[in-house]
Amino acid sequence: MAFWSAFSQVPCYPLRGFGCGLGGIILLLLIAGSRPAPAAAQDVRVRIFDRESPRQIELTASRRTPVHTDLERAPLFHIEPGTSATLTLHRGDVRLEHGSHSVAASTLYLDAPEEAATTFQSQETQRSYSGVFEVRPDGNAIELVNAVPLEHYVASVVASEYGLDDEEGAKAMAVVVRTYALRGSDKFDSTYTHVDHTISQVYRGLSTMTDASRAATEATRGEVLTYQSHLIEAVYFSSSGGHTANNEDVWDASETLPYLRGRNDPYDSASPHHTWESSANRTTVLSGLERQFGGSVRGFYLGDTADSGRLLTMELLRPNGSREPVQANAFRQAVNRAAGREVLKSTWFEARRSGSRYVFAGRGYGHGVGLSQWGAHGMANEGRSYRDILGFYYQGATITHLDNVEQPPAQLALDEPGAEEPDPAATESRSSRRIGW
Repeated sequence: MAFWSAFSQVPCYPLRGFGCGLGGIILLLLIAGSRPAPAAAQDVRVRIFDRESPRQIELTASRRTPVHTDLERAPLFHIEPGTSATLTLHRGDVRLEHGSHSVAASTLYLDAPEEAATTFQSQETQRSYSGVFEVRPDGNAIELVNAVPLEHYVASVVASEYGLDDEEGAKAMAVVVRTYALRGSDKFDSTYTHVDHTISQVYRGLSTMTDASRAATEATRGEVLTYQSHLIEAVYFSSSGGHTANNEDVWDASETLPYLRGRNDPYDSASPHHTWESSANRTTVLSGLERQFGGSVRGFYLGDTADSGRLLTMELLRPNGSREPVQANAFRQAVNRAAGREVLKSTWFEARRSGSRYVFAGRGYGHGVGLSQWGAHGMANEGRSYRDILGFYYQGATITHLDNVEQPPAQLALDEPGAEEPDPAATESRSSRRIGW
């Protein structure tokens, strides 16, 4: 079980066969060039501050932190506890300034002790994180990658992604978050496998952790979901509206996955999104559709529906009277980008025109594939265990300990092309896939 260092909020989770010393978590090593070797199985590589594209970041270390340009060599200097350093861009490199020390390089490594909390302050955000950090330039922005211990990552994400008050639903989320983290994806470049927002999972570091998220993480330590001994595509969403969806009905390019089958969901009825109604300005909606799909759009029609009730397609009305079919999920995203992200909470809706506005009436919130968070909450309130919850939403999947997973985590496969099955999301753009909405 976890214990807490005298320093504060940073928990120490002993790994199997290790104590809580520096050997407890395997740190990253460098291979030839500036590209790091794959992270250890107990690390998750996350690009933080991804949406901000910061040009300057202030950082404060709680423990003496070595600064490297090469982790196989001695550090250039140390950031002393309680003191600040500044990261900026400099002539195509990233520069760190700390007191009388200054270094610029294509990649810098902050080899923080495992019990340390490192606080980063951008122009918009201040957050604290555990783990090791890699810093490099990315055009006009600083790329900051956090190699965070797996269970720290899970506890932080559960706190951000599951705000409902029940123990078994939180445990189910911990298993799902852990599985999704380790399966990873190839949506990003080889230096990280996740970002810190809804394109991956919402990860805000140490400060967002709660007693409940830590307890759920510890109670399920090392547990993941597998199908035929492989990590599953552990997608989830907010509210089913009464029925979940088949994965191929939502993501057209996806293969049919037997554990992501739509089914009647009687546990979602308490959700505030179970049914909903919204409206949006007609001109705004049509302009958004034109930006997304090109050409002129005069209106739209509802297209084909799946057994779940969700729309599979929409039809755009063109000026010549023709109807162009488009994927319903792409339609939803285009409308939400233009008119507000909660205009179309799902693809399960009816629509009508009322003067200069479109009125939508629908069910559920999110894509509908995998675990419904409100449904998990409903099951937990009925006395169901987290194992029952996972078995309901991922039919045929098995809860397995990481030690028994045949497929290596995505981080271990980065330098081994073909070692992992292709991710169904690989053909989609980075901005087109959300798991938590």
